[in-house]
Amino acid sequence: MIEIQPHNDANELISLSGAYLELNESENNLPIGLAYRLAKNPRYYGPESPLLLSILEQSRAVGVAMMTPRRRLILSRFETSVEVATAHLTRYLRGIDTPIPGVTGPAPEAQAFSERWTEGIAGVSPKVATRLRVFEARRVADAPLSPGKLRLANISDQPLMIQWIAAFSEAIGEPIDPDRARSNVEQYTEDKQLYIWDDGGPVSIATETRPTRNGTTISTVYTPPEHRDKGYATSCVWSLTKQLLSERYSFCSLYTDLSNPTSNSIYTKVGYMPLGDALSFDFVPSTN
Repeated sequence: MIEIQPHNDANELISLSGAYLELNESENNLPIGLAYRLAKNPRYYGPESPLLLSILEQSRAVGVAMMTPRRRLILSRFETSVEVATAHLTRYLRGIDTPIPGVTGPAPEAQAFSERWTEGIAGVSPKVATRLRVFEARRVADAPLSPGKLRLANISDQPLMIQWIAAFSEAIGEPIDPDRARSNVEQYTEDKQLYIWDDGGPVSIATETRPTRNGTTISTVYTPPEHRDKGYATSCVWSLTKQLLSERYSFCSLYTDLSNPTSNSIYTKVGYMPLGDALSFDFVPSTN
C-alpha cells in the first residue's frame, strides 16, 4: 500500500526518509542535498514553503518528492513500482491542487511521472529539457594539470564572478538576472563554496554545493570562451575533488549534460564513474 506523507519542514523529511535516501546517496544527491539545505535554512529559496513529500510503502520510505517555489518537482529513486508510485503521487498532487511546471529525477521515475502527469491535462505535453548523467568519484585519477592553482573566491573576485555565473546560467538554459547572479556569488563566497582556477588571474570556476552526511556535489563548472581548450576546467575539477575527498568527504558527485561531450570527458579523466541517467522535463503547451 503506497502512502504519500507530507512534511511541514525538511527535518521531518530527513527523520523519516533520510536513511532511505542515503542508501543511494550520490544518485539522490539533489533531493537529499536540498533537504539538508532547507533544514539549515527553511527560507533559503524564499518566503514560500517548499513541497516536501515522503513516499511510503507499508510505512517504510521508498521514495521522496520535493519542490521549491517555481522550480521543477524533484524525485529520488523509488524502491517500489515506479508506475504505481507515480500514480499515487499524481493523485495526491492533483488533490492538493499543486501546479507542477516540470520534473527532474532518475530517468525511469521522471519519465513515468511526466507521462502520468500530462495525460490528465488537456493541451499540455512533456518536453525533455535536459538529459543528465550522475557521476561519483571516491578517488581521483592521475591527470596532467594546467598551469595555475586552485583557490577560494574572495570579495575582490565578485564583479567578475557575477558575470561568469550569469554566463554559466545562460549557457545551461536557465538565465538569471544580474541581481540574482550577485546574490548567488555573495552567498557562494560567504559559504566558501566558490573555487577559482587561477593562472595569472581567474580562468575557470567550480562550486561545491549541497553537502550531505558522507559526500558533496560539484557544480557550476564554467570556463569563459577565451580560456577554453587549455585544460583549466579539468584541473579545477580534479583539484577541487581531491581537496574535498582528502578533507572530509567519502565521495563527490555531479551531474553532466549528455548533450555536452566535452564536460563528460572532463569528469571521466578526473576519475568520476557514471552511476545512472536522469531527465529533466518541462510541461509545455502542446503543439498539435
